[in-house]
Amino acid sequence: MGYASGEFSWKEYLKEKNIDGFYLPSFDNYLSEYVPKEDSLRIYLTQFTGSVAEALVTSDGMINLYVDGRYHEQADLECDLNRIRVVKVPFGQSIGSALGADLKKLKTVGFLPFRTPEKLRQDYNSLEWSSLNEEEFHSLIGFSAPQFSGDLWEVPYEKEGEHLLKKWQRALKDGEGAFLSGLDAVAWASGLRSNSLPYQGTFRALALLTNKKIQLFVDPSMLEKVQAHATAVREVYPLSDFNEEIKNFVVDTLWWDPGFSTAAQVDLLKSADQLKGKLKEKNFHSEWMSYKSEPEKEAFRTSFEKSNQAIYDTFCALIERVRVGEKISEVAFRDSLEKRYQELGARTQSFRTIAGFGAHGSIIHYGTPKESTYCEEGDLVLCDSGAIYEEGFATDCTRTVLALGAPNEKQRTQYTLVLKGLLQVLMARFKEGIEGNELDKLARAGLKEKGMDFAHGTGHGVGVNVHEGGYSIRPESVTPMKAHRVGSIEPGFYEPGVGGIRLENIAIVQRDEHSEELYFEDLVTIGFWLPLVERTLLSEAENKFLDDYEARCLEKGRSFAHLF
Repeated sequence: MGYASGEFSWKEYLKEKNIDGFYLPSFDNYLSEYVPKEDSLRIYLTQFTGSVAEALVTSDGMINLYVDGRYHEQADLECDLNRIRVVKVPFGQSIGSALGADLKKLKTVGFLPFRTPEKLRQDYNSLEWSSLNEEEFHSLIGFSAPQFSGDLWEVPYEKEGEHLLKKWQRALKDGEGAFLSGLDAVAWASGLRSNSLPYQGTFRALALLTNKKIQLFVDPSMLEKVQAHATAVREVYPLSDFNEEIKNFVVDTLWWDPGFSTAAQVDLLKSADQLKGKLKEKNFHSEWMSYKSEPEKEAFRTSFEKSNQAIYDTFCALIERVRVGEKISEVAFRDSLEKRYQELGARTQSFRTIAGFGAHGSIIHYGTPKESTYCEEGDLVLCDSGAIYEEGFATDCTRTVLALGAPNEKQRTQYTLVLKGLLQVLMARFKEGIEGNELDKLARAGLKEKGMDFAHGTGHGVGVNVHEGGYSIRPESVTPMKAHRVGSIEPGFYEPGVGGIRLENIAIVQRDEHSEELYFEDLVTIGFWLPLVERTLLSEAENKFLDDYEARCLEKGRSFAHLF
């Protein structure tokens, strides 16, 4: 019985397997954040294409789809609400906690061990977790997991190998090893990148790491390309060898990360006799990757110079064309932007470009631009985009402009309050260890004074992929801010059916050598749309900071002043 044909019955399946519910993973076998659409069971079974969601099949045969504020509108539009129950998680509550509240109502939960995080099984260990055969399940629903291949390259500052050894030695002591299962961690630790997976700089592989070498176990589709980069300290094996090689991996301690390991992987590690008593849990993926060395910081600066130019050039072209009467669609704008990225050396986009005109700008993660939607007079244009270059790290930036016509008072107020939030965080100086929620308050203060807010976080870490742990600016974030991290600052405001505003810069968290305070080194130099700025809503300090920023953009040739 195939799911696509409508023959599959969840009620019958739950009854046959003697389970009360079924955890439907969004993940692939590597727990990737950005799972290719073709390999996502959640997308296949719900048609919801957002990058973040959880799903649980309940005894009534419905799929509960848990989405946060970024996707409330999108989930309703994409899902068959006769089969999918969209659970709109309110801002301030995590998707995981909403899922957990419903999991606790169950006794026996079916799960797919190769796609389910071990952390979930740990967090709800009072439940009876019933492991299901994945190949059998795939066959029942008519799903076939694809293979992915693409270019592979070594990032420039890793080619001598010295930087790799320094990273490994910073992470691990003699006698320690680590099981790397997150694809961005494998790419980071190996010094290799690929565009084989959409919107990522990664390739499918697992790794065993010590402070002297890395062993890579690579998916067949990329094995030959990775083998071409094998060295004495970068050993390469087929993925199928992992089950046997783990039995020969001898260390005093093997760290594994519960947030990045599947239930099946952990069961395999625990089955290796020589590792008994030596397995230790540690949330190291984010900790290790989020620290940026000086060569890595320089790689970010180089990459952002290219992306800044791509965004600026494409906005200028849009504005000039619509002002002479051309009809430019969302799709045409997106395509011209991505072409400009490629001309400047992009190996892949770092996420699906968001290009929303008018009312579509209110859909926070609007990733499906339309051929039939054109840039019209009075419409705000919101564009959120990024790319990955030879340097091996993701870029990300959002700008909102009014391409055609004069702004109204409401647009000026909303834009200025969003800008005020961005400036407040960029201007901040703070002690190391301050929690992310403290900076989040700065971003929202001006909006909240006017009864406004935005239903997403203010900042996420950026690394090999566009989202990375170790940096988080959100109302509930207790993540300490530390030097040498890279992350976003992106307040916004969205009015459904009318439009949206988001302004996003990416910055390196640096330490002042004299005061020991932390501050943000801004990586984005693209001007703001000053006709949308109501200067009286900004403080004297904010106005000065804005003027200085615009001067830097002018010096770089990326101020929009000539268009006003």
